[in-house]
Amino acid sequence: MQKLRDPEFASNYIMAAIVENDLDFLPTALGDVAKAHGMSKLAEGTGINRRTLYKVFDKDSNPSFELVTQIMTHLGLSLEIKPQPVKPKMKRRKSG
Repeated sequence: MQKLRDPEFASNYIMAAIVENDLDFLPTALGDVAKAHGMSKLAEGTGINRRTLYKVFDKDSNPSFELVTQIMTHLGLSLEIKPQPVKPKMKRRKSG
């Protein structure tokens, strides 16, 4: 749990779920990081009650983007969108 308090480790942990397109695990990963920081502290800092937070981190939840970003901001994390690397096009070999 101590590692999840480290912003670099926590961001890599959460990003792994995103990169792997494992959206079922994403709320769990965010919840693991939140629990490492303390749910009471998170509830107090965000103004979101603990019961709602636990629901957000349930694997069957579908929290709003606003709620997720509010939680991430409080945890010292941010979301960055950037273009995917362009894959080189395969050259077609000419037959003949």
